[in-house]
Amino acid sequence: MTADERKLFEHLKSPHLKYWVPFIWFGNLAAKARKEGRIRDSVDLQSLMTEMNRFRSWCSLLFGYDWVGIPLVYTQVAEQLINPFGEDDDDFETNWCIDRNLQVSLLAVDEMHMSLPKMKKDIYWDDSAARPPYTLAAADYCIPSFLGSTVEMGISSFNPIPLAQCLLILKNNGLGCSSKITSEAETSSRPKEKDD
Repeated sequence: MTADERKLFEHLKSPHLKYWVPFIWFGNLAAKARKEGRIRDSVDLQSLMTEMNRFRSWCSLLFGYDWVGIPLVYTQVAEQLINPFGEDDDDFETNWCIDRNLQVSLLAVDEMHMSLPKMKKDIYWDDSAARPPYTLAAADYCIPSFLGSTVEMGISSFNPIPLAQCLLILKNNGLGCSSKITSEAETSSRPKEKDD
């Protein structure tokens, strides 16, 4: 986290954990990049946002594991299984969950809308073929990307078969085609007669 990002992060007042703040920055930055044409289409933007949301969900799941203690003693486990929300209606803090989600939503929309940390150029800014830094020991283990088993195959000669001829082959071999398609194929594959 840069110093500017840290300032923005600490400036945002919330009594709750703020692990989600960088995800809002990411979403705002992705929307800005789309608007500027750096992300070419909405499908790419959607893919980025889907992956970001998946990662945010994992962080939320980790927070949940940390928040809800799992008792290690068997008797406590059995008691939890019988009545997981406690003896009283107020043992499960649904109001706290609602308050937290409302407060986080309002912060994300009202105070963080298109709020971005200052962008700084890093060593990879203008490098479209950037490679991660390797230690000297790891550099010997860099291997080229797998391009597929057929990448070295060449096509010496390629004679495409017209669609009409393909359909006739299918029909003659007993493979199903509608009669309309095959009759059109027969017509288009016949040599044209010259007019006298």
